[in-house]
Amino acid sequence: MISVEEALRRILARTPRLPAETVGLGEARGRVLREDVFADRDLPPFHRSAVDGYAVRAACLAGGGRLRVVDQIPAGTMPRVPLGPGEAAAVMTGAPLPEGADAAIMVEDTVRDGDFVVWPAPGKTPPAVAPGSRVTARGAEVVRGAKLLEAGVRVSPAGVGLLATVGKVRVEVGRRPRVAVFSTGDELRHPRTERPRPAQIRDANSHMIAARCRALGLPVRRLGFAADDPGHLAATTAAGLAGDALFITGGVSMGRYDYVEPVLEEAGVRLLVTAVAIRPGKPFVFGIREGSRPVFVFGLPGNPVSALTTFEVFARPALDALQGIADPRPPRPLVRLLAPVSNRGPRRAFLPARVGVSDDGTLTAQPIRSQGSGDIAAVALANALVIVPEDAEGIPAGASAEAQPLPGFPDAGAGWHDPRR
Repeated sequence: MISVEEALRRILARTPRLPAETVGLGEARGRVLREDVFADRDLPPFHRSAVDGYAVRAACLAGGGRLRVVDQIPAGTMPRVPLGPGEAAAVMTGAPLPEGADAAIMVEDTVRDGDFVVWPAPGKTPPAVAPGSRVTARGAEVVRGAKLLEAGVRVSPAGVGLLATVGKVRVEVGRRPRVAVFSTGDELRHPRTERPRPAQIRDANSHMIAARCRALGLPVRRLGFAADDPGHLAATTAAGLAGDALFITGGVSMGRYDYVEPVLEEAGVRLLVTAVAIRPGKPFVFGIREGSRPVFVFGLPGNPVSALTTFEVFARPALDALQGIADPRPPRPLVRLLAPVSNRGPRRAFLPARVGVSDDGTLTAQPIRSQGSGDIAAVALANALVIVPEDAEGIPAGASAEAQPLPGFPDAGAGWHDPRR
């Protein structure tokens, strides 16, 4: 049995980047950049008004002023004439300032008098106008040639907007791994089964792990579930090895009917991790079928909380690394516990919790009552996993602990409570 760090090290050390591909703006969100992105011009490309109002010379408004309006400049239109002393130009938010102007004033602080504008309007006491007031200077946001996004980062929705801003309508990204998922176990039945027998359960794991992969934007083949039979398991495994990554839940422990490891070895998969000092999820398996097109195989424990925990701790970083994420290790912010948590050691515990923000702005975590690795109802309420170190029997309420976020899981709202109570 190896540590969590050693298991993750072995996985990431053998996880190369998949080939790159080029996609358009409509497909860029959530993809991992394989190229740096640079500004093709200054942003803004001109001195830009930050308000609807008038472009002016600040020196002409010392103590107030009456200025002749000589131009009107909508956004997207270049000024027609330069601005001389005692003159102003009506401007819209986002419009360029004319030559000679060095500030802008808000329309609500003025009064129009025919061809003139008077500042300030009667009854108004706006702040003094100085050069640069309510103006964004050319290049103040970005200068031409500046690196805006680096290879190895995931493109956010705002990142898509940035790509569009600099005219990057096609961008090189990492190919997304093709994933296959199935569960094992004679006890499994289809979720539509109305009356499972007392010893039977509906297959949740293959749906849960497939949904988790789809939430990451990955193409997924869900292969259902396989019986605890070496032949059936081998046939389903062979179908799953057609992609880049295969997830099998169940059949990886030490039981009489746990056939996954020998079936994988027979299929040419070299097992690199077979047990980890983690709770829940000790019987986690990772291997690679090597060749011209390597396939990464994750054997997740059959209990649903164990399956999800090992997916988040080990598999998700590997899926990110395949796409080219610069640092695939998940973030683990500190949270303040609202209730104590315990650990039976000597394995590192990952416990379901709801993380939110307190009135003082700190992250807090409410541990969720759980009956153990089979309690899918508990982890379905979680948006994070609180981490208890191997050498700690527990962490008291009010103390800090690391937490691993569960992206895509429910947000913690004000006054959240466990609906099962």
